[in-house]
Amino acid sequence: MDPAERSRNREPSRIAEYFSRLADTYGDGAYYGNRRRAVLEAIAPEFADAREVLDVGCGNGAYLTKFVAAPGIRRVTGIDLTFEMLLSARGRVGGKSRLLCGSIAQLPFKAASFDFIFASHVLQFAADVESVVMEFARCLHPGGVLIATGQRDDGVRQMLSTIVGEERWREYRDVIFRRAARREADARPKDRYQQAFAKAGLRVEERAAPFTVSWADVDEWIRIRWMPLIPEGERERADAMLGELARAGVPQTLTQHEPLIIGRRES
Repeated sequence: MDPAERSRNREPSRIAEYFSRLADTYGDGAYYGNRRRAVLEAIAPEFADAREVLDVGCGNGAYLTKFVAAPGIRRVTGIDLTFEMLLSARGRVGGKSRLLCGSIAQLPFKAASFDFIFASHVLQFAADVESVVMEFARCLHPGGVLIATGQRDDGVRQMLSTIVGEERWREYRDVIFRRAARREADARPKDRYQQAFAKAGLRVEERAAPFTVSWADVDEWIRIRWMPLIPEGERERADAMLGELARAGVPQTLTQHEPLIIGRRES
C-alpha cells in the first residue's frame, strides 16, 4: 500500500463509513466482554478518583455504559466520529452521558475540561498521533490522567499465523481480516505512542490487562468484528476458513494482554 492510500485510510470520512457498518454489534460477545472487564479492573484506581470523564472514540457506548453505572458522582462525556455509533450509544446509555459527534484531532472542549480521558483502540486510526495526543493532553486538568490502549489487538492474528503458516496466513488475512500491510511505524505502536505521550508533557506508565478467552469466543469475535466487512460473495469462503482453523488444532483457551499506556499531567 502506498503512502497516499495509507493516508486516505485515516481520513475521517473513511473511518466513519467503516465503523458505521459495525454500529449495532461492535464490542459485543465474550471476547470483547472479557477484555473490557480486564481493562476496567486495570484502570479502576484512576477511575475511582475521576469526576469529569471523557471517552474519546466512544463508539456505540460499550465502555460508556460501565462508566455511567460505576459508583460515585461524575459527569461522563462520549465523543465519536461516526453518527451511527452515537445513535447506538444513546440507546445504551440514555440520558446518563453527554454525547457529541466530532474528530479526535480537534476536540470541541476548553482546555483542562477533564480529569480522566480514555481512548480504547483509537490512536491507530490517527493520521498524526503526536498532534492527537497533544490535543488530548490540552483537555486534561492538571493532575489528570489519559489512558489509551497501546496497540492493535494482534495477539489472535499472531497465534493463527503461527498455526497455519505464513503463506496460508496471508490468504486468511486478506479474506477474513481485510487488512492490508501496515505502515512501518505501526509495527512499533508502543514506542510511537509513548513518545507522543512524553512529547505532550505527560508522565508515562505502562500497564497490561490480561484476559482469557476460548476458541469459541475468538470465533464469535471474528464473526462480530470482521464478517460484516467481508463482501457477501466471499463470506462462504471466510466461513469455510474458520471451520478449517477450528480443525487445525487451535488452543481451546487463550490468554491475551491488552496493553495500556497511561499518561499523567503534572499538578
